[in-house]
Amino acid sequence: MVARVAFPMAIPGLYDYHVPRHLEKVLVPGTPVRVPLRTRRVWGVVVAIVPRSKIRELKDILDARTSHWTDKSRSLIKLYEWMAAYYHCGLGRVFRPLVRKGVVDLGAKKEAVYTVAGVDTGSLSPRQRESAARLAGETGVLTKQQLAGRFGFSDHMIRALTNAGVLTRTCRKVLREPDELRHETSDERVRLTDEQEDAVRRIRRSFGGPSKPFLVYGITGSGKTHVYIEIARTCLEQGRCVIILVPEISLTPQTIRRFRDALGNTIAVVHSRMSDGERRDSLEEIVSGRKKVAIGVRSAVLAPMENVGLIVVDEEHDQSYKQGDLEPRYNARDVAVMRGHFQNAVVVLGSATPSFESFHNALSGKYEMIRLARRFGEASLPRVELVDMNQEHRRGNWTFLSTYLRERIGDTLAGDRQVILLLNRRGFSVSLICKNCGHTYTCPNCSVHLVYHRAGAILRCHQCGHSQHAPDTCPRCRGDQIKYAGTGIQKAEEHLREVFPAARILRMDQDTTRGKGKHVSILGTFADRKADILLGTQMVAKGLDFPGVQLVGVLQADIGLHFPDFRASERTFQLLAQVAGRAGRKDSLGEVVVQTYMPEEPGIQATRSHDYEGFFAHEIDARKGLQYPPFSRLGRVIVQGESERAVKSLAEKLARALRKAGGDGVTVLGPSPAVLARVKRAYRHACLVKAGSPRMLQAVLDAVRQGASKAPPGVKVTIDVDPLDML
Repeated sequence: MVARVAFPMAIPGLYDYHVPRHLEKVLVPGTPVRVPLRTRRVWGVVVAIVPRSKIRELKDILDARTSHWTDKSRSLIKLYEWMAAYYHCGLGRVFRPLVRKGVVDLGAKKEAVYTVAGVDTGSLSPRQRESAARLAGETGVLTKQQLAGRFGFSDHMIRALTNAGVLTRTCRKVLREPDELRHETSDERVRLTDEQEDAVRRIRRSFGGPSKPFLVYGITGSGKTHVYIEIARTCLEQGRCVIILVPEISLTPQTIRRFRDALGNTIAVVHSRMSDGERRDSLEEIVSGRKKVAIGVRSAVLAPMENVGLIVVDEEHDQSYKQGDLEPRYNARDVAVMRGHFQNAVVVLGSATPSFESFHNALSGKYEMIRLARRFGEASLPRVELVDMNQEHRRGNWTFLSTYLRERIGDTLAGDRQVILLLNRRGFSVSLICKNCGHTYTCPNCSVHLVYHRAGAILRCHQCGHSQHAPDTCPRCRGDQIKYAGTGIQKAEEHLREVFPAARILRMDQDTTRGKGKHVSILGTFADRKADILLGTQMVAKGLDFPGVQLVGVLQADIGLHFPDFRASERTFQLLAQVAGRAGRKDSLGEVVVQTYMPEEPGIQATRSHDYEGFFAHEIDARKGLQYPPFSRLGRVIVQGESERAVKSLAEKLARALRKAGGDGVTVLGPSPAVLARVKRAYRHACLVKAGSPRMLQAVLDAVRQGASKAPPGVKVTIDVDPLDML
């Protein structure tokens, strides 16, 4: 037997290895294997088993993790082959999450446990006999921690009682679970509204043989999660498995709690903040079938789960589902649709502000639309107030808080209610400027300003991670008039503490949630009403449900409108509509205050009336006229390297190849310097390709991939299919 192996690294193609006799009956496609590769021993994944190879002398497979993953139906192998072809990357790169070295090299965690043997204690010392007597009647299994905590036994006493036969020591496997699973469950069942019941009935009818994905288009607070839970319950009753995707790690605690309360202890979690041990155990629980529901961020769509019957993509519009920094540059929403096709599973996409692509697919009949037009529990949509910050400046208020929002925060806190404030900008100040000569501080590796962080007085680049101490004097003119320009979330927090000294304030951004379990702790504190104001970046805008929140404030609503991206207005509206939905749940009418310098912008105006469909109708005509998605398919080719001349030369060569391969049905824009023209010391040039169909786009990008293989040393070519990042 011969196994064809793919590697999760920059090694293209498949490699043949001989299957040792002891592995012949257990090795199947999808199994992680350790093999010799040149001078190293590395992990790869078996893609196929064949009877013979063209290579005469093959090396043996050294080890296999048959407990990690098997793909008897080959449905996942087909999915991964599709991903490799569609996203133009090596097949081995798709397997990267499953064969991370820290995961496959780990064994199960074990702990010592003890049972009382009940033997004669006559040979024991008086103190040992006294200790043994205290164990009388104990029939269960005891850990060392329990023996120490309940009985006060030292390690020496435990060893003595074990050696004397009073205690019997054995080992058991310990399941390493992430923080999100460590809570008590309740069995309270929610009564669905008529609207939700209808949605559940329509989706249930498709379980026998789904014909198309569903788009659950429901306003914020309409109870989409209740619908997901009921259809997941149906799927489990039919003996099939479920995958639930959420866009942010911050959403997993609440989502997991709701599903675990409803469905019991059958949930495994998959996200990047887990330790290798937790990830390893989650994979084993999924593969073994002991856990039937996988909940996580985008990588969970690749979970090695057999017999999947339902895939839910919550907040399907969210940009976080797109992996843009590593191969494969996939969109988990689109992969979910394809996985549903390969595994005959029902796919449900849900959002209050669907992506234009998904909403267009629903209107055209490619997806089945389900509308939820009313908020769950008789709650009303919050009132939205727009504040023109230009007028605030004319009145002499140059702080980031408008007079109206400051007053409304004070009133809300006085009424013992909670506040969420959104500022989608990390750091303390956006940049440092010398008031004498105008010098600004830019990253030496990237074409961006350094962001000032108050903690440690550090200037930091959010592209490459470069950091340096903030200076006291200007390096150009030696002046000491250094101005901190712009407001970051740290500066906003400091100002809030000055204005509302009695308020308990939490900040939630990438810096405060960096540690393991930090996001769970912050959200738990706010949910328990132990904080009054939650100030956060976009992670506080999505899907969170806090009954105590009455007021939501958006501090700089137009940040996203300044990006050179045809989706800028769409994303701004989605973010504002999502954060607006955090206010006014169940027992009170909420209010949203949107501070903006561009109050007439259509995306901001549409937020006032919660009018997604009106905004869609306004924007879609422009998309059609310019032939941007959903009326075309996009590909982006980025050439980067430390030699600007070599980068520009190859970019121009690839652009010529694109135009030659594309013909009349393809439009090529560029090449030109990327918006971020230099990142991590690499110059960047980009081309944008517009094609009328996926097949046409694939054919054109295939030509680029062939040309990219001949790139000069030090120059890298990246192909991004369906790009969401235009920087």
